[in-house]
Amino acid sequence: MERPKYTTRFVIAISILLFSVQLGFSQSPYRDPIYKAYSRGKMDVWYELMHSCEKNINPNSFEEQMELISYYYGYTAWLIGAEKHDTAEDYIDKSEEIIDALLEESPENATLLAYKGAYIAFTIGISNFKAIYLGRKSVNNIDKALELDPENIQGNIEKGNSMYYCPSAFGGDKAEAIKYYVRAVKNFEKQGLVVNNWMYINTMTALGQAYEATDQIQLAKLCYEKIIRIFPNFMWVEDELYPDMLKRNNL
Repeated sequence: MERPKYTTRFVIAISILLFSVQLGFSQSPYRDPIYKAYSRGKMDVWYELMHSCEKNINPNSFEEQMELISYYYGYTAWLIGAEKHDTAEDYIDKSEEIIDALLEESPENATLLAYKGAYIAFTIGISNFKAIYLGRKSVNNIDKALELDPENIQGNIEKGNSMYYCPSAFGGDKAEAIKYYVRAVKNFEKQGLVVNNWMYINTMTALGQAYEATDQIQLAKLCYEKIIRIFPNFMWVEDELYPDMLKRNNL
């Protein structure tokens, strides 16, 4: 059956939109300093930069709002890891308000749907019992993102996270997570979104951890060494994950 012409036009339009968002990120005054803050573990600096972005954002700019969501996303994940749950909930609320408003205008934007799934997962991360009624909602948003665009970077990251962190009894599969992380990494590289990109290095790190968790130690080693080569002075990998892995495995 011949694909309807409007579908082709829709795909082209979305591709142009995603390219414009990526170009906007590359020109942002926050991109490089956010990366530097992340690489040195300085979340206080991240906080200041994020709030400068928040203060100066153009509410009519889709690109700037997407950028702010990405900074909220990284900061929220850190807050949950640091067990600062009350503050994390504040940023989940802020993020979902923006995401929901943008989805009203672009209901089939794969990146927005992936973020929607991610923030629902953040809520589950704070209160695990909520997985009973929120887990499927998170997965559905992520799956819809990948149905719309199988190569979508954020969709693949979130599918990888879902498979990695979900218990195996509920469908989690760390080996399967690797496939999605690999696809996300390849698309970062294919689209030229590597230099000083905190989310690229974070995904690479997740991939290295997934390799190690599935006993693919040589692949984990190569992954961590690639990170150190491309991003020297990334403290988390260089000072913690990589040497700890070598020690655990007598390498």
